[in-house]
Amino acid sequence: MSDVNPYALEHLSAARAPVAERLAFLQRTYGLLLLGVLGFAATLWAAGNVPAVARLAEGLWRTSPWITLVVVLGGSWLVHAVADKHPLNLVAYFSYVFLFGLLLAPLVLFVAHAAPVVLTQASLLTAFVFTGLTGYVFLTKKDFSFLGGALAIGMFALLGIAIAGMLFGFTPGLWYSIAGVLLFSGYVLYDTSNVLHHYPTDRHVSAAIVLFVDVVLLFKHILLLLARSRD
Repeated sequence: MSDVNPYALEHLSAARAPVAERLAFLQRTYGLLLLGVLGFAATLWAAGNVPAVARLAEGLWRTSPWITLVVVLGGSWLVHAVADKHPLNLVAYFSYVFLFGLLLAPLVLFVAHAAPVVLTQASLLTAFVFTGLTGYVFLTKKDFSFLGGALAIGMFALLGIAIAGMLFGFTPGLWYSIAGVLLFSGYVLYDTSNVLHHYPTDRHVSAAIVLFVDVVLLFKHILLLLARSRD
């Protein structure tokens, strides 16, 4: 009789799992991430070309920022809550992708109309930064979980500034976008490291959603940074 607990094997982190299981987990995770990014891009396209989607995006943009914040945070919680319930997990994931696309569509389309080259630059730079940071984690196999506390503080600081801007009617400037790029670059390192070292191999949907949020928010801040630097 084997001394290995078969149930424990089901919850091994990717780094400790057998090679075949680890590769399958990473393929599922990054495959879902790619589909999420493509779905996000498709939603942006639809918001600019399909009247019904455009009206939906505009309606969300005009709602209270507090409602938008609750929807985003609540949507993220829901995806993680059903991450192990197939096929509900995939429905929740792609619904969240669609929601994120709608929320950011007015901003992205405004920049695309004002300076199309900025949108192209932001997309390429986001891909370059994400790929580079991801490759660094996989090549070095470093565990960046120690960044969690500092990143959480940074996130609350940026969120607090954004809320203050909504309350007192000011718009954060170029420095805010620079801080956002640095913060979400840090989150790419942190979350990629967590996916590799701490996520069980059956949690590919949860892994994909945290990486998707990192990519989209990194893209948003790079887009704002490039747009504001032209002013």
